[in-house]
Amino acid sequence: MASFDTLRESRTGEVDDEPEKIPPILPCAECKTMVRTAYFNLDGRPLCPRCSQPYREKIDRGTGSAAMGRAILYGSGAAVVGMIGVALLLLVVNGFRIIASLGVAWLVATAIGKATANYGGRRYQILAVSLTYVALGLSMLMPVIVAANQLSKVKAPPKSESRAGPAGERAQFQDEINSLASQPRENEDEATVAARADSIAQADSVRRLEQTRANLKAHDGNMQVADRLDGGFASKVLGAFWLILLLPIIGSFLSYGPYAAAMSILALGFAMRRAWQMTDLVTDYDLTGPFRVGEGPIAPKFGGS
Repeated sequence: MASFDTLRESRTGEVDDEPEKIPPILPCAECKTMVRTAYFNLDGRPLCPRCSQPYREKIDRGTGSAAMGRAILYGSGAAVVGMIGVALLLLVVNGFRIIASLGVAWLVATAIGKATANYGGRRYQILAVSLTYVALGLSMLMPVIVAANQLSKVKAPPKSESRAGPAGERAQFQDEINSLASQPRENEDEATVAARADSIAQADSVRRLEQTRANLKAHDGNMQVADRLDGGFASKVLGAFWLILLLPIIGSFLSYGPYAAAMSILALGFAMRRAWQMTDLVTDYDLTGPFRVGEGPIAPKFGGS
């Protein structure tokens, strides 16, 4: 029987010594499956279509058109929860600001990470820090609003209250001055005397009211800044805006001593840094394809030559 080479030589007139070509094959970097048709390139690593799917979903969740909106929604929800928790904490015990700052930062950064599949990036870092700061500012604004409401209901104490101490002596001296000023003058009718007496009494009532408010402010740091919420609607909105910006920094000085306030500010800085770190970009995936095996940026592992 004639050999295969003899038959081939009889057909072509020459012997073909070239071996039969093997089709290009590329192993998947994840599951090690031998890919023979199409592959994806992930940062220089070949992936089969099945293994590339989770990376495509993660990239889309972290960088897609809806990613930022989802991060804002999740982060804002976490900020509201943190704000309510810290506000209640401050209203009840007026303390634990250090733990509260760290807790809100962790809550907001975790929520943003969940919204973006922990993809991270500069825009998410800015969002996390901003939401954390605003949440803390709003939570510290709540006790100020309560204090402002209390101040608005304060009334002038009666003149019969205690006159002990230096303040009492000043009050008695003022009473004597008011009494002399209320006396009728020469050629003055009764209506004029009564009007002047009413004016003096009203001024005295205002002084006693202001003194009472000053005493309350001296013992309550929130009342010291509550005046920023006085006035009309526009004034209240502007005052609330400035308080939200300032209270995370100055709030501790109003309630504690300088050393505790310094520790609170350091904790605030650490919380902001933590929120920034937790939303940092760890891996920037570059997924391209699909490519036909034997073509594209990655050469086949077997065959194809």
